[in-house]
Amino acid sequence: MRFSSLRAGQCALLAASGAVTVFAYAPVRAFVLMWLGLAVLIALTGKAETGKRAAWQGYAWGLGYFCANIYWIFISLHTFGGMPAWMAAGCVFLLAMYLALFPALGAWLGHTLGRTPWLRTAITLPATFILSEWLRGWLFTGFPWATVGTSQIPMTPLSGFAPIVGVYGIGLILALSAGVLVTFARKPAAWASVLAVWLAGWGLSYVAWTQPVGQPVSVSLAQGAIPQDEKWAQAHYLDNLRIYLHLTRQAKGDIVILPETAIPSFLSDTPDWYLEYLRAAVEPRALVTGVPLTGPHKDEYYNSVMLLTDANLPIYSKHHLVPFGEFVPVPALFGWMYHYLNMPLDGFTPGASKQAPFSIGKTTKLAPNICYEDVYGREIINALPQATMLVNVSNLAWFDGSWAAWQQTQMSQARALETGRWMLRATNTGMTAIINEKGQLMKVLPERQRAVLEGTAQNYSGETPYARWGDWAALASGGLLLLLAWLFGRKYQTGTSKAIV
Repeated sequence: MRFSSLRAGQCALLAASGAVTVFAYAPVRAFVLMWLGLAVLIALTGKAETGKRAAWQGYAWGLGYFCANIYWIFISLHTFGGMPAWMAAGCVFLLAMYLALFPALGAWLGHTLGRTPWLRTAITLPATFILSEWLRGWLFTGFPWATVGTSQIPMTPLSGFAPIVGVYGIGLILALSAGVLVTFARKPAAWASVLAVWLAGWGLSYVAWTQPVGQPVSVSLAQGAIPQDEKWAQAHYLDNLRIYLHLTRQAKGDIVILPETAIPSFLSDTPDWYLEYLRAAVEPRALVTGVPLTGPHKDEYYNSVMLLTDANLPIYSKHHLVPFGEFVPVPALFGWMYHYLNMPLDGFTPGASKQAPFSIGKTTKLAPNICYEDVYGREIINALPQATMLVNVSNLAWFDGSWAAWQQTQMSQARALETGRWMLRATNTGMTAIINEKGQLMKVLPERQRAVLEGTAQNYSGETPYARWGDWAALASGGLLLLLAWLFGRKYQTGTSKAIV
């Protein structure tokens, strides 16, 4: 009974240490909680009797981690999607159960590869945990929300590594730091080595990986603050059009940006007079707006962004669609969900993986991304080195009242750091923001405030190491650490066996 209680207590501790990491991210940004959460995970899984036991411990940690970090999906399913509360909560829990498989895999693999306890906690468990996190961000289109490394941006010295190894590299350094200190807590050399790495990150934060181009550009980012239950309602259609026309007329910037689906109808169904009013409100300046488009084939339509003031009407169509939100994976298995959801649009067609940025004026090459596409660092760099500035347009009213907008803004900060580019965020309800190439928030509009964010942004050219290598540097580092740990563990075991003989 005592042994079973101990195991239950450990699982509860692991789940709690995973759940508390939600406060490491924005808006709280208590980043030290991620260090502590990883330390608990590594310490307990490193002492597990078997790899199977370690996997269950990793699963308990992951279940707490994801239930806390993706709770906002419940709001979209129940409050705005119309799904019964019990079913929405069940769907969120099922997703958390799936996502928890990845830290479980990392714990099992790290325990199995670590032939001695100190190798497990110092090297193999940190490495396999981050490698499994990368797998989570790639497998079945991926879901890289709440990556460990993002929690450290832009507040800690580890941000200096972002232009080199990205958020997965930062996560690896953080996990290794936690593992080394858990393993060698009483050795000053361990603390000194971790401090040296972190100081190196601080020094790297002063390196200029990219170069400014031309003079700063004035920008206007509109935030209509239209509630989700009104955004697609036919009774509010004309009112919604008027809101963004009014904000466009207020805008003063050379580049005016409206959020995702600011025009809540297909372009082909939008009144011509309205499009002319929008153009007239800004010309000869530039206007970028989100608008869904129909394709040449039946049931083909796109979630798109258009440069409305260019005679050629350049278009960016969203490439990485949201599973269950913009398309149904395996309809035969999951199609039943749409009987319970009030979704205005679904079944989108993905755009091309590489699309040309919008050319605006003499220097600006604006690369759009839509909604949670800015979560995928490996895809954002597809626009480089041509793009001189990034823009994300989103409608996060689906998660109104949660921390989702704050968390996604922090991911946009990570993308700015990785690419050495300014990131503009134009959203319907928040957070509308201007982020510089160092990942710092220069200006932000309060959530749910109807207004235009006026500011300036700087174009940048050049490539960061991450823009060239993507996640390969982090993956190669993790793989090399595992190889060295395996070889050292094998040599250690051989030496021990000879000594016994």
